Amino acid sequence: MRIALVGTGQMGQAVEALAETQGHEVTARFDADRPLTSADPDDVGASIAIDFSLPDVALDHIRWYCRNGVPAVVGTTGWYDGLPRVRKWVDEHNASLLYAPNFSIGVAVLRRAVAAVGPLLDRLPDYDAFVHEIHHTKKVDSPSGTAQMLGELLVEHLDRKTHIDPEAQHDRIDPEALHVSSTRTGSVYGEHTVGFDSPYDRISLEHRAKSRHGFAFGALKAAEWVVGRTGLFTLEDVLDDWVGDAG
Repeated sequence: MRIALVGTGQMGQAVEALAETQGHEVTARFDADRPLTSADPDDVGASIAIDFSLPDVALDHIRWYCRNGVPAVVGTTGWYDGLPRVRKWVDEHNASLLYAPNFSIGVAVLRRAVAAVGPLLDRLPDYDAFVHEIHHTKKVDSPSGTAQMLGELLVEHLDRKTHIDPEAQHDRIDPEALHVSSTRTGSVYGEHTVGFDSPYDRISLEHRAKSRHGFAFGALKAAEWVVGRTGLFTLEDVLDDWVGDAG
């Protein structure tokens, strides 16, 4: 693949380093000093863009991809309120876009595990659910997009939970709230825990990233998958294609 790298921070660097070992070529790089939206699409020379930029420019980038016919894999989070607009752009331009709050294949498996156990825990009201995530101090959003996704999944499957509350609790929490909490410390790549606590025991499902290479690997695999396809996709669609209904 010929890749346009949008966002040259730590994740962008990890994608580029891994791409070179897999026979791919980075043909263009865009960041704050060289904005994507000012680029001539004919000069990009890429078969796909991989975007790990910033939330405040994500929608502008996505609109640019759709208008200019550049397939894109977007790992930037913090823009999901704009999904209705993105769906419209993808449909209008017959575009190709794949996004995910987390490109770790392990997190995709964790999501499936939570979806599978959710209906069972829905019938066991003594277990109260929560999500906690830990990331490095340079992360720009809180809670993480992954934690938000896991919380929304629990609300979908647990009738006793009606909404997510990501804020610190200074009084008794609403029993219908699903608490999604965050810690920012050091250089943690990313840890996510989905817990179910009862008076008698606790069930935990966890994912811990060992490095950024796992996210880079997932983004490259997603890029290989989406090239030649048209529509709006997530990493779940990639996993569906790989393993079908397994598990």
